[in-house]
Amino acid sequence: MNSSLRRLCLCILSAALPGLMAPLAAHPVLTFVVASHIEVSKGPPQPPTDETFPLIVTLGHQYLAIEAKDVRTIYDFDRNRIFELDLKKKTYQDDSLYTNIGFRVLEFYNRIHLGNAIRAAKIETPIIQPALVEHLFSLTDDNSQTVIDSTKQNGETAFLWQQHPLMTVSSKTEKLPAGYQAEYWRFMRYYVAGHPKIYASLSSVNGVPKKITLVRTDQKSETRSMTLTGITTPADTGYALEEFAHSEPDREPYTALKLVAADAAAQVKTRAAAALRDRDSAMSQGRYLDALLANYEVYFSTGSQDMAWLSSSGDKLKTDPGVVKLAGALSQHEAPQLPAAADELSSLRTKTNVRPEIIALFEGNIRLEMRQVSQGESLLLGAAKRDPYLTSAWHDLADFYYRSFRMPEAWACMDAARRIAPNHPMLKPLNELERTLRAKNPEFF
Repeated sequence: MNSSLRRLCLCILSAALPGLMAPLAAHPVLTFVVASHIEVSKGPPQPPTDETFPLIVTLGHQYLAIEAKDVRTIYDFDRNRIFELDLKKKTYQDDSLYTNIGFRVLEFYNRIHLGNAIRAAKIETPIIQPALVEHLFSLTDDNSQTVIDSTKQNGETAFLWQQHPLMTVSSKTEKLPAGYQAEYWRFMRYYVAGHPKIYASLSSVNGVPKKITLVRTDQKSETRSMTLTGITTPADTGYALEEFAHSEPDREPYTALKLVAADAAAQVKTRAAAALRDRDSAMSQGRYLDALLANYEVYFSTGSQDMAWLSSSGDKLKTDPGVVKLAGALSQHEAPQLPAAADELSSLRTKTNVRPEIIALFEGNIRLEMRQVSQGESLLLGAAKRDPYLTSAWHDLADFYYRSFRMPEAWACMDAARRIAPNHPMLKPLNELERTLRAKNPEFF
């Protein structure tokens, strides 16, 4: 078919079937010059630091790309992932999108509660003032009483809290393609945060302000200005990772996570069936602790509970000294009882050659409760390495990392647990956490 005939066929198809030959969508690409001035507000006096650098931002409905200083960060709102690309090394890291909002929310309420306690003691410090915490994380709670003032002068609107400058916005704007205004404000929340009440005041603005200056107060005080230099709308081809190699931190839990195979769901079914055979064989041989540990493996891996087996085996299990010691240790919940319980579990774990990782899970959680953090984490990781398909091991590690404000590690473990047994009852609170984060913070999604 010659070129003229091909063009004629395309014209006929385009006329007969509107939309079939639609052009590629165009996503706006914004370029800025960013100037940052940082002053250290605590500790020994230090000179301020200044830097200026270009910033490239691609606004998509399903993704956002921010590029500066040889790093491109892609927020994929369709897959709920964050990809951080090292443009020099040609590598990328892959994290859950929820690591960002998860940290913001947890640290936000941590500072709000800490601030309430400190103010009750008649101590004042700027970094825990509710308004400044809200501005730093771009969040507010349901009881927020913050009042943001604004003044207009010299073609700019300045937003302040009690005379403390928060953000200055130029009245001059450059037009955005239709339908991308919300994506621009979403970019601003991710990149510089900013008080939600300021964004509410700016909701009527159409386009991108020529200049925005934002002041953030944390351990350091930063004044960051963003001067828009241009907006283009090239044909959107999405983003690509093919030229980049996937890279993970060379530390735990990432080393252990590599042991979870791509066919994790199939692996866990095979291993659970083998554990049930081991359980029944151990019972027939009078090895009741081994049988109980095998039964635990099935539940910790799949979430399936064999209540009939437990009921029918109860009398025999009670006669086993090891089972009695295990039950006794697990029944201790008060703080003064925990050290003895942990030591009892340690003794059991070192004496058994069959599934010691199950006892390690119990012991690890007790030691974490005792604030023996290094030992507790090590026990949970050891259990996960010995049996990478123990869903509960990844669940417990995720919970530990989350409470430690280590969000990438927490969600990496959550994702591994869901690959193994997505319907495990233990994972319901984790799934509910994501639903809550999304429902309460829709402006980040």
